[in-house]
Parts: sequence; structure tokens; C-alpha cells
Amino acid sequence: MPRYKQRNKTWFSETTPQNAAKASAEIGSGEDGTVSLEYDFVGTTGNSYTITVAEGDGNDVDLSAVLSGTDITVTLGTDEVGDLDATKNTATLVAAAIDALENITATASGEGTTALDAAEAEQDFTGGQYATECGTPSFIIISGTIYVCEEPVSKYEESGWKSGSLTLV
Repeated sequence: MPRYKQRNKTWFSETTPQNAAKASAEIGSGEDGTVSLEYDFVGTTGNSYTITVAEGDGNDVDLSAVLSGTDITVTLGTDEVGDLDATKNTATLVAAAIDALENITATASGEGTTALDAAEAEQDFTGGQYATECGTPSFIIISGTIYVCEEPVSKYEESGWKSGSLTLV
């Protein structure tokens, strides 16, 4: 990986400057049945979180979401005969159960009316990263793209860096 220098000091080790981002994951599917999860803080810590969806076992099981360490398990609700209950497992209800957990924000897509209707294997949260720090307003050109920080950028900034392509005047 290239390392860029600023005044004989290593500036950053990424191939290009980056903004901070929160780790995230999705469960469910469809326009009204996807639940998007996001770790509440930028950086790499959220990348250690996982989400698993399990089918409830037994009759009249309530929908639940549990956080154990960095592992989230959603247990889908069942009806009186032990089948998954669509009215207990809508994306909106699943998102609300997850959103009640510490440091996690969950939202349902669209109207949130489609039920999650099956178990889902464990998946990792991904995409969490810190920003490339910038002590003063600066710019750098890498492969024809100009990267600009208009003011100092800390590693927690989600929108400190901007980029654009150079064009002939």
C-alpha cells in the first residue's frame, strides 16, 4: 500500500484518503422486508459485531433480539402451533427489537410490513473505518483525482474529505 508523506511525515497509509464510516449489516429482503443495522459509532470496532436470525422453537414464541458481547441473535416469533408468525415478525417489529439493543440502530425498509420468514446464517457487520486525519486544509492528487480537506479532519469525521476529477480547462 502506498504511504503518502506530508512534510517528511507519514500522512496516511490508505491508497486514497477516506472518511470515517459506521459498520453495518442487513437482514431480511425486499422493498418492505429488509432491516438495516448500523453500529452507532464510526471506526473498526463495529466490524466485530455479527447478526444471526433464528426461528423460534415452540408454540407462541415472542420475537426477541439479544446482544451477547458483539453477537446479536434475533429469534423470530411463532404462532400457537409453532409455525413462524408473520404478524410477529414484520421488518418494522424486528427493527424495533434490535434498535432497543445498546449501540445498535436498526431501521426497516419501505413500509416495513413484510415479515422475515426464515432463519439467516450469521453475518458480519462490515464497512466500519476511521477517517484519514488531516491537520490543516490540504489537497493531494492521486491518479488524476484530487482529494481535498477544507478544514482539519479527525479520525471520527464522516464527511471531511471530498474528491473530484481534474478536467482540461
